[in-house]
Amino acid sequence: MKFARFIMLIVSIALLVPATHSPAHAQEFELKHDHAEQQQAVEYVCPMHSHIVSDEPGTCPICGMDLEPQQRAEQVSVVVSDQMQQNLGIQTTAVTYDTLWRYYPTIGTVQWNTNEQHHLHSRAAGWVEKLYVRSEGESVQQGDKIYEIYSRELVVAQQDFLQALNGSTNPRLLRDARLRLELLGFAPSLVKQLEQTQEIFYRVPVFAAHSGVVTQLNIAEGMYVEPGLAMMTLIGTDSFWLIADVPERYSDWLRVGSPADITLPQANLNAYETEIEYIYPELDAKTRTQRVRIKLPNSELSNGLLVGMQAAVELYGGPKREALVVPLSSLIITGSDNRIIVRNSEGGFEQRAVHVGLVVGDKAEILHGVEAGEQVVVAGQFLLDSEATLQSNRLNRQQQGKPEVQDAHAHH
Repeated sequence: MKFARFIMLIVSIALLVPATHSPAHAQEFELKHDHAEQQQAVEYVCPMHSHIVSDEPGTCPICGMDLEPQQRAEQVSVVVSDQMQQNLGIQTTAVTYDTLWRYYPTIGTVQWNTNEQHHLHSRAAGWVEKLYVRSEGESVQQGDKIYEIYSRELVVAQQDFLQALNGSTNPRLLRDARLRLELLGFAPSLVKQLEQTQEIFYRVPVFAAHSGVVTQLNIAEGMYVEPGLAMMTLIGTDSFWLIADVPERYSDWLRVGSPADITLPQANLNAYETEIEYIYPELDAKTRTQRVRIKLPNSELSNGLLVGMQAAVELYGGPKREALVVPLSSLIITGSDNRIIVRNSEGGFEQRAVHVGLVVGDKAEILHGVEAGEQVVVAGQFLLDSEATLQSNRLNRQQQGKPEVQDAHAHH
């Protein structure tokens, strides 16, 4: 009878111990976790910035929102024997403080300098009798004849001017008649010619006030035009803009006047030293990038510069000292977050979510998630990450299957 009770006691103990690993798998990896402590642990996380985590209630230092409580995820530790670490080629290195020189290589696109953009409007309504600019892309020099217009308003204004010139003794009337012609787009040279010949221009020529390239042409011969119509657009070719896109995480160190190097062999630019001229205030909602405008040399120093060309751009900022740094190779980058594998104090390996800051060369700044001196895995981390994820999912399923968890769900 006593022997039978002893056998039943042994069987009961065996049933209480979960078999989480097969014998073969247990030789390679061992799972360690502590339920009692972590099940009751609560952490406070910003709903907008998930990397802001606190052990106490408070507000987010970035957006000011209240931190929301959530149960701390149970930490899974994967223990690997020394022999297996050698077989898997697992290597670690320490998290250190370092100075990162802000540097970002990117591509810039040559664009028109819109500060040199000029719209041409007719000051008087009328018909375009002759058009000398036939297509977009044509170059126009200052003083070139661009079109001729017949306008009844211009004819009447010329008649009033000649009447004031010949019949009026009031100099103010003559001055007003002359000013009216000029405000209607009558060139000063034409006013002088009208004054000398006293012959009315029925087809009034219009001359280019600026040199440039025609980027928009909205008229054709015979069209009726009014002052509200932008007949054509000219952009000067003495200077261009170079526009580059910079990711959001680099925008905090961009400054007007920061140095930049440009390489564009087609325009005889090789490591040309220049600077950021303007930083656009908006962020592209789709690409999460910010545009910067980089100063280009004038056309005399950059022969062959064309709109649409792409240049290699290197942007530089000052040093960021005392940055917490890990090798870039240690990062496990996913679509939703960034992780690293850390060797804990017990010799096991655990996943750690991190928030990445500045990335320069083969180094990445860590804003949250690790501390200086901790060992991070730089080789073999993907196998450890897969094992930790597998064990964590299995542990979560076991937690969901507990009676108290099921009872909690039943009351919702």
